[in-house]
Amino acid sequence: MVKCTFCGREEHAFKGINLIKNTGVVAYYCSSKCQKNSEKLGRDKRKVRWTEAFHITRNKAIAKAQTEKDKPSVQEEAKKEKKLAKAEKK
Repeated sequence: MVKCTFCGREEHAFKGINLIKNTGVVAYYCSSKCQKNSEKLGRDKRKVRWTEAFHITRNKAIAKAQTEKDKPSVQEEAKKEKKLAKAEKK
């Protein structure tokens, strides 16, 4: 089983398109759709919705946003400290 260079789908090694560049880089594409999007159109696999790379980067961004959302802001922490200081004075 070989993973497609563009979309990340696994296929048998004898199916699809193996492209060997002059630089020695071997690119495997599961279909002409993937080859055209990568080579001819020059699209970034992280920005195309049906690719595995898109979902990986999206999930990382969502997880990062959730952790930032869960963290209290500096202002909220300052308010809590003021309340604690007032409570201790009384």
